[in-house]
Amino acid sequence: MPSVYTFSRSDNEILQELLKVFNTARGTAREQWSIQAELLVEPVGWDALWKLSKEFCKKFEVRYPCIAYVTVTSVDFENLSSSVDVLSVQHEAVTLPESVVDVPLVELWPTTKQREQCVNAATTAEFIDLLRFYYNDIWMPWDDQDDKILLPNTVEDRMQLWSDMHNGTIPHCVARSITLLRSSAIDAHNKLNVLDSSLCEEDVENDDDSLLPPNYISQCAELNARLDGLMSQWTLYENPLIREQYLAKMKHKWQKKKSKKNVVALWQGGSIFEFDEISKFLRSRLTNECTLTVMVSAEDGLTLEPEEVVVCSKHYEIPEMPLLQISICSYKGATLRATDMRSWLLMLSEDCRLRDLTLHCALVNTVLLMRAGTLHITNCAFLDDSKNAQSDFAQGIVAMSGAKILIEDCTFDNFYSGIVVHNGAQVELRNCIIKRCGVGIQMYWGARVELSATTIMDCAENSIRCEVEAGACSKYTDVKGLQIKTNCRIGSGNLSKEVLIVGQEATII
Repeated sequence: MPSVYTFSRSDNEILQELLKVFNTARGTAREQWSIQAELLVEPVGWDALWKLSKEFCKKFEVRYPCIAYVTVTSVDFENLSSSVDVLSVQHEAVTLPESVVDVPLVELWPTTKQREQCVNAATTAEFIDLLRFYYNDIWMPWDDQDDKILLPNTVEDRMQLWSDMHNGTIPHCVARSITLLRSSAIDAHNKLNVLDSSLCEEDVENDDDSLLPPNYISQCAELNARLDGLMSQWTLYENPLIREQYLAKMKHKWQKKKSKKNVVALWQGGSIFEFDEISKFLRSRLTNECTLTVMVSAEDGLTLEPEEVVVCSKHYEIPEMPLLQISICSYKGATLRATDMRSWLLMLSEDCRLRDLTLHCALVNTVLLMRAGTLHITNCAFLDDSKNAQSDFAQGIVAMSGAKILIEDCTFDNFYSGIVVHNGAQVELRNCIIKRCGVGIQMYWGARVELSATTIMDCAENSIRCEVEAGACSKYTDVKGLQIKTNCRIGSGNLSKEVLIVGQEATII
């Protein structure tokens, strides 16, 4: 895949660029962006990488995320979208239509090398990068309502809130509540759009309510009421004068709650006998220093910021929610899945533990993404039982720079990449099995991987693949950071064949 334009701007630089867009204070947010797009975006003929949204992945029945190399054939400035011709796809097994319409501009990354020399790709890329930041990070659903005029001071307040959430001014526990509030508002807005779309598909006349789909009016009223309530709650955070007082109250409440260890047991209900057995199990694990809450909803339980979660039902769907400083275990084993199509099942950071779980890859590209911090995984099964998974680029664990992971007594079955270890990450496996993967372990230059009593078997491509600096080494014994103890079984046992050394490839998006 070709390289793309990337930009590094300070918070203040981003704010000043946003204020240029909204300096007229006329019209909705989308209308003001549309005016700027006509001035700065090339109307046709530029090449880009297209990072397909979940909706497009569902439509084309491919695993999310998916990246394609495209050329733009036209731009709809009013809707901030484009039509594209697909030139190639990142993974050969994925098939997309030759032409696709209504691709949002925010899903496109213009490439640094263009086939048409007269195209001003740099200016187009810079505009789309700013547009993407706005819609990904500070846009709220009511910004595009017909009677809404987005003022520059609102943009300033939102930008300051975003900065405070990312520079540590706002504690993580409160920042997560703000993020969840925004996500809930966007979710309600999206559901309203789905209802409206279904109405258009039914081709119902505006003056004939009897032909409306069942429960349409009540569902719309309920979602609009929810959105209005969320808008009022959002004001507590968006307005800087109110936010200061409200945050002080929230911090005091959080500090008081943290005087004891917060434990959440997730249980969907059952018999009295089962409840009695679960109670015995919890009493054996917890002390008087713990506060225990039993919840049915995983989302509600995780919102309580627990240090430990005990999954007491056999199956649970986990919401898309980054977690940190958390321990997750199960009562007699439990399988965790995603609630909807997304990039990852679990995103963890800081000090975390997982034990006695089956982590399923259904609907996600990556089971576990570990950001900076330590993670200890014991007796867990990472599984992808979807068809043709090896060609479907699913991943078990991805360790990012700064991650230090110890994995004991675990299995990884049927992934394209069982474990991916990036530059600056450390992964140690003890008594683990990686089988039926495309690549058992994918590691990059600057990563550290140590294997002890571990088996890698039946991999279609490579047991271990190492991407190193170009020309750095050519054989297994030269790979710095890779240690394989003699009690391991790696494929055929011939490490010079089972460990593939290749030059570092450029990372996209």
